[in-house]
Amino acid sequence: MKQMPRQRTVIKPLSSSLRIQRGAAAIEAALLFVIFFTLFYAIVSYSMPLLMLQAFQHAAASGARSAVAVESTEFGSTDDYIQNGVAPRVRNVVGELLNWLPPAAHVAVLGEGNQNVQVVFDPASGLLTVTVSFMDYPDNPLVPILVFPGIGAVPRLPQHLTGRASVQL
Repeated sequence: MKQMPRQRTVIKPLSSSLRIQRGAAAIEAALLFVIFFTLFYAIVSYSMPLLMLQAFQHAAASGARSAVAVESTEFGSTDDYIQNGVAPRVRNVVGELLNWLPPAAHVAVLGEGNQNVQVVFDPASGLLTVTVSFMDYPDNPLVPILVFPGIGAVPRLPQHLTGRASVQL
């Protein structure tokens, strides 16, 4: 029997254009990772302050609405009515609605005994204004603010996050 000659497998060297392309995928992946991470972080870091702004607005509106339920006949003067009747009720309602805030934000927004919630009454117009604020948020953020090269600070936010509502008494 005659044996067939064995075929030899020849391994060809990579062409020069393929050798140049070897690291391109890694570089492209690294660049895309930075872009996608920045977008993801921006979404997460903007969501928390926007959620807080909506919660502050809702809490201020609910607090202002709760002021209407306080009977003015139980108090001698208008100042007594506002200071001892309306303000404690408004602060209690706002505190209950914002009880979900993390401890650091809870103290910054509400203070001890919800004293940071501003309740202002204008006797001339009869307008009660309730204000809930997180003062100096960029200095003490819940989600850290990162500085990306070429993009800048993420997130860019106002100095104070504030919700305000008014009601006619």
